[in-house]
Amino acid sequence: MTERFARLFPDWPEWNRFWSTLELGREGKTIWVCGFVALLLISFWAYRRDTVEVSRFWRIWLTTLRLSAVLVLLVIALVPQERIARKITQSSRVVFLIDTSLSMTEPEKESPADRASAANEVDRAASNRAAAVLTLFDKSPLVDTLRKTHDVLVYTFDSRLTPEPVLISRLVPPSSQPANPKQPTAPRQPAAAPDWSKLTQPRGTESRLGESLLDLIRRESSETLAGIVLVGDGRSNAGAEPSVAVVAAKNAKVPLHTVGVGSPTPQANVRLAGVQMPSHAHLGDGFTIQSFVVGENVSSQKVQVELFRKREGAEWEPEPIQSREIILTEDGREEPVSFDLIPRELGRTELRVRVRPLQGAVRERTELDNVEQRAVDVTDRKLKVLVVAGGPMRDYQFVRNLLHRESGIEMDVWLQTGSVGISQESANLVFAFPDSREELFGYDVIIGFDPDWKKVPTEAQAWLSEWVFGQAGGLILVAGDVNTPQFASASDVVRQEMEKLFELYPVVFDAHPLDLNDDDFKLPWPVELTREGQEVGFLQLTDDPASSATSWKQFPGIFRCYPTDGPKAGATVYAHFSDPRVSTEPPILLAAQYFGAGRVLYLGSAETWRLRAIEEDYHDRMWIKAIREVGQGRLKRGTNRGVLLLENEKYTLGASVHVRARVLDQQFLPLVGERLTVEVFDPAGRKIPEVDLAADKNHPGLFAGEFVVNQQGPWRLELPIPDSNEKLKGEVSVSIPNLESQHPEQNVELLKTLARDTGGEYLPLDEAAGKLPALLPDRTIEKLQYDFPRTLWDQRWVMWLLVTLLGVEWLTRKLLKLA
Repeated sequence: MTERFARLFPDWPEWNRFWSTLELGREGKTIWVCGFVALLLISFWAYRRDTVEVSRFWRIWLTTLRLSAVLVLLVIALVPQERIARKITQSSRVVFLIDTSLSMTEPEKESPADRASAANEVDRAASNRAAAVLTLFDKSPLVDTLRKTHDVLVYTFDSRLTPEPVLISRLVPPSSQPANPKQPTAPRQPAAAPDWSKLTQPRGTESRLGESLLDLIRRESSETLAGIVLVGDGRSNAGAEPSVAVVAAKNAKVPLHTVGVGSPTPQANVRLAGVQMPSHAHLGDGFTIQSFVVGENVSSQKVQVELFRKREGAEWEPEPIQSREIILTEDGREEPVSFDLIPRELGRTELRVRVRPLQGAVRERTELDNVEQRAVDVTDRKLKVLVVAGGPMRDYQFVRNLLHRESGIEMDVWLQTGSVGISQESANLVFAFPDSREELFGYDVIIGFDPDWKKVPTEAQAWLSEWVFGQAGGLILVAGDVNTPQFASASDVVRQEMEKLFELYPVVFDAHPLDLNDDDFKLPWPVELTREGQEVGFLQLTDDPASSATSWKQFPGIFRCYPTDGPKAGATVYAHFSDPRVSTEPPILLAAQYFGAGRVLYLGSAETWRLRAIEEDYHDRMWIKAIREVGQGRLKRGTNRGVLLLENEKYTLGASVHVRARVLDQQFLPLVGERLTVEVFDPAGRKIPEVDLAADKNHPGLFAGEFVVNQQGPWRLELPIPDSNEKLKGEVSVSIPNLESQHPEQNVELLKTLARDTGGEYLPLDEAAGKLPALLPDRTIEKLQYDFPRTLWDQRWVMWLLVTLLGVEWLTRKLLKLA
């Protein structure tokens, strides 16, 4: 049996005990047996009658042959089979769940005063919570001790649980007695050690503790699970509550042991929660730098917020130019502090905002979050805007008057219903779309208020698409009640002719809107901002995000919005219209998309002027910021050979920065090549490994790539243009998300509750290596495992036996001349 099993299963180790059993595979065996017994009796009776005239010997011989054949058929009908069984051992398991959220970058212990300085950043990184966890797993004997009796599985979590664990198998596999007693059991080869440094690296912007625990319990709970060990600071700031995981652990009888990381003592900290300012400004045009200061575990603390300035490339230190003093009265509340600045010099200027406590011996947790740096490019070039209006609607009139007053904007106006001799507030009044590529490419932004696209020649429509895609033009499209319905419901032939225009819109129009008359639009409907809409800069009606959100809630809303069937792929939706009667899906009120090097912003209603009912400045502020937002691509070019495009100017630590570049060759045609290399500099000015931008095969001259930001502060990007001394430049600011930086002290109470309520124990980090192994019993179990049965009746010899019995019986009857 052992030899046969070895042939069938050569890869199974010899130390597994196994044996075989015979069984019958037929269901309802009793009925089959009774049927065959009846058949046997009938056969016996029939042969006694048929063989009356032959001798006793032949009667017995024929009866035996017939009964033997019937018995063989009975055996075949009962499906005899052989099943091999073996005793297998399932190893005990210990599951670790390690916190890799950004709060693990905080110090492991309460920092001394000199460690809070940014000058000691290297020491801080070496003594943070992630480094302490790395020491526990990589330097202590904890894992090797557990591997003597358990398989060790390691999961990590932050904003989600890792899909697959790292498995570290036990050193000596559990086994039964060897099949050959003289041959000792061979120990399993040691598993390759995981990259603990990479595994424990903080990267997540949230701590979904309850959600991750719940998912882990569902995946791993079994009778061999000795316990789950949570290693982290106990922070839970998103997802399901940890109490849900406690209930699941109780039901599954899984003990949760917790290892606390980080100081449990709340520490004072004053930080900058953010800085908002334009990246480009016009010479002599004032702009506002808005900063937000937050105090944690401080009471009535007076702080000083300072603004520093430095010309790019200057060797001297930044000079202080403005200062404000405020009192932080409420823990965790963002206090806005603004600075108004009028640029007097052309070029790039670095601006730095710093906050510091003024009174009392406040020892901050860290000073790394006290400073934020930005840069502004000052130019004397005015933003050139073309306003196209299908009719003299109110939104058009208010925006036209606004831009006419704006000193940093030069505006041309084409009122499509106007005629020669009319008067409009603008630098230049035109009566047709630009009749050449050169004239069109001179504009930075084009605003279309319900435009009549039939008045734009087909060739000019292609120029418009090229202007956005290749020249980084900014396009704002406003839907209206007159021309937009005709454009959206155009026939297939017209759609094909206007294909370039339909590509520009970031939404899909509803070609068959509901038939509603004017009486159906007598009430305003609120604007529903999406999460992206709440964060985008041009929809901030005030300098304070909280008061801006309140203002949007106070806004009664608008009456009409053109119905849509949803956004196009890659588009970002900022707001929906809340009237449920317009279409089955909420119509898109505000959306945007990148189109090549340029950007297109869509407004589904020409009623933004109604914002003036709350505050006149809200309408003006939104439109000026929106125009500058879509026109950024043109201002950032710095050269006619290309433009560097970044989806955002602000990123959170650990995020991926997506970089796109539109580059032309010396003949100003799309650059042909496989890839370009962008140089990236971290906040300390160190050059990181070069980032490759791969060519987009579908769009010549367009290149794209990405890199991960792993340090807080400003990052610079420079892309050398081939066959030129020019460079495309960009900058992004990186900050730690508020969720992970607010009150990062260890939540000892939560960790103890998780352990206590599930039958586990809480351990400080420095006690984990010594005490954890004793808390995790060996849950190794043995089970019988049966292989798939091997049928025995379908052997060749069975067929030959049956044929022989029937053949001999037939021959005998033939010789005896029996019927």
